[in-house]
Amino acid sequence: MMNNKLQIPEELEKYREDIEKTVVPYIKIEAIKGETNLHNSKFGGYPYLPIDAEHPLDSYGNPMLLLAQINYEEMPHLDNMPAKGMLQFFITATSDKDDIYGADLDNPTNQENFRVVYHKEVVTDESKLVTDFNYLEAMNYDYNLFPVPQERLLEFKLDYEPVSTQDYRFECVFEEDNDLSDDYDLIDIYADKLDVDGHKVGGYAYFTQDDPRGYNEDLKEYEVLLLQIDTDGESEIMFGDSGIANFFIKPADLKNLNFKDVMYTWDCC
Repeated sequence: MMNNKLQIPEELEKYREDIEKTVVPYIKIEAIKGETNLHNSKFGGYPYLPIDAEHPLDSYGNPMLLLAQINYEEMPHLDNMPAKGMLQFFITATSDKDDIYGADLDNPTNQENFRVVYHKEVVTDESKLVTDFNYLEAMNYDYNLFPVPQERLLEFKLDYEPVSTQDYRFECVFEEDNDLSDDYDLIDIYADKLDVDGHKVGGYAYFTQDDPRGYNEDLKEYEVLLLQIDTDGESEIMFGDSGIANFFIKPADLKNLNFKDVMYTWDCC
């Protein structure tokens, strides 16, 4: 597991064995102000775009905006994640009430108005990259309506976490004769002390409402959290009313670096 013993509230100590079985590594992300270049990991801003690549377009025929990009060589390695390359997350800037922020909540793998793009190699020579983004500025998008209105540099840290109370698998963790999943007072303590929200890669997702995988059997195959972006007042990041966004993928697709089938969802208070 890890070197340091998991810090568990006294009220939950009797459940330690079951809780520790769920502990996994994840990457904690901090979004900060700072200069970036086109091949850095970041939220928002101009994307990494090789000159022979096409800018992703939404269903309206308009260029999408970069929500995030992860340069895996800048991030501590997780066993199930690529060791190199660039993974990008684009969403539409021209949402309507049915696909706000590019998410199709009835069909969360529909990439018409969001797109996940992977580049196996990251080129740092800017003469081989698109550097003129006047075509984006010509769209006159209202960046104040975009979840990430200002570009933010990303810093990464390896950490560990147990299953969150928001994850649909939480109820399956405990032995039948030692089950806290129906004790709401203990669940509140667990959520307060052990749940991990914030920006992250890997680990367990956090939701302001419910885990949609819990009531859709087909979605349970999307086990791996590619990216979570949370409301962040210091970095002026927000989905709706203090919301949170999550991208998931099937383990086999991640292993094969196939990002055509990704689940994207967000919710808010």
